[in-house]
Amino acid sequence: MHKKNFKSSEQLVKSINSSNKSSTSRMDYYNRILSSSCSTDMIFQRMISTINFKEVVPLPKNNSMFRFVIKCFNNTNNVILGPLKISSGITLTDLPSLSIPMSHYHLNKNNFVQDNFIHRISENETEPMKKFIERLRFIDSRMQMLISDYIRHIDESSPIYYMLKKNNVKFNQNWIFTGIINKGNNNTEYINIRYFKDSFKGKKKIGTNVYCGDDYLDEMADLLSRDTFCYINGNIYPLIKVNYIIINERIVNNIPMVNFTCKAYFVDINFIPNSIHCSTKRI
Repeated sequence: MHKKNFKSSEQLVKSINSSNKSSTSRMDYYNRILSSSCSTDMIFQRMISTINFKEVVPLPKNNSMFRFVIKCFNNTNNVILGPLKISSGITLTDLPSLSIPMSHYHLNKNNFVQDNFIHRISENETEPMKKFIERLRFIDSRMQMLISDYIRHIDESSPIYYMLKKNNVKFNQNWIFTGIINKGNNNTEYINIRYFKDSFKGKKKIGTNVYCGDDYLDEMADLLSRDTFCYINGNIYPLIKVNYIIINERIVNNIPMVNFTCKAYFVDINFIPNSIHCSTKRI
């Protein structure tokens, strides 16, 4: 039985496409967290050099898979990154020039819910975006180095010791890494940023806030919380936190391997006004 105020996915899409409104400012919060992580090259390098694995634990809903919990600055901070202007912090009027077009297909071909937005890297990115992508590559490289070192020095006390042993994983063999930036067909590179679909904030529809500037987009959050198909495209300011590396077993070319997937999540999904396009029709 439908609730009184229940809207269909088609109604949500229509409302989102017609709103796209501008807003005041959420920039104070963004500038505060960016200032301690990547506001200068020196601060960014310091953050990179302190990234480490706080712990390795089973996934809450799947004990056959594990995750490294990622922290920096002596396990006190999250790894935070976002595009910045060359010389200063960001304001609301800066966001359009610091955003990237991103797409989201809510269900894949097998009708499983997807939690990621993707951006295809081109040769036309702005200078701040090129810097952002370069820094993403540094983070991916740091994660690969940490994984290799962890494997090299693993002992039986590690929760993934027997998984690695079973698959004959060594520091330089039988494991693969899927980064924040990964390659598709024809060596095309994509940035992959996720949102938390499950809400842990009580009143919110999903676990990641969705904004247009400073305005909360409740209908977009509602759409992303559902198990029905939708396509979303829009310009998003890609402010991310790198939370986990997911560890699972895979067969690659008939060879058992262990896969390590670095997962970056939106701090907020913050759309640029007048850039959102949604549809419930499969493309």
